[in-house]
Amino acid sequence: MEGKQERSRERRRRMADAAARLLISDGPAAITHRAVAEAAGLAPGSGNYYFPTKQVLYAAAVEGAEDLRLRAAQARAAELDAQPRTLEEIARELMDVFFAPGLAADVVVLRLLPMLDAGRDAGLQRIMQAHRPLLAEAVNAALERMTGRRLADRDVELVMQVIAAGLLHADGTEADAGLAAATATVARVLELLGLRGAAGQVTRRSMR
Repeated sequence: MEGKQERSRERRRRMADAAARLLISDGPAAITHRAVAEAAGLAPGSGNYYFPTKQVLYAAAVEGAEDLRLRAAQARAAELDAQPRTLEEIARELMDVFFAPGLAADVVVLRLLPMLDAGRDAGLQRIMQAHRPLLAEAVNAALERMTGRRLADRDVELVMQVIAAGLLHADGTEADAGLAAATATVARVLELLGLRGAAGQVTRRSMR
């Protein structure tokens, strides 16, 4: 009996991991019981056994995706160094951390808009809010590794909001131009917060 329960937990975990990866790479439309079961290497018809409803499966996908995103953001931040960067380069690195494991050209459609939609659901909102402070810490850690300084918590939250707003504002523009426009917007906000990029340094007094 115990062995059967352990196999069941393992298969459920595999499905949750597969759902998280699919949500990040292909968006919400990819989260079906059949697709997730196949991605997990399980029988196509077994998905409903481990996740009885689409809502339960999607909640598992969101939680897993936020976990994956956070781990990738922390790893990305840890890889950065203090080489000289322009403000635009610093901004782009922060955007890559915020949308870890990668900032693709279709990030608005596949990730940002679904995240905003998920925020309208109380349960999914709680999942994302629980990850938000840790994600902010990863963004601030990236800034610290690049510049040797940190921003106040409220300013890091502002930067993350501007990253999302900049991408939404640029949505519909040709992919490379849209990302460039969003990066320029984030760089301008960094400048207004007292940052400069001549040698990748921060002139604003560190706040925490």
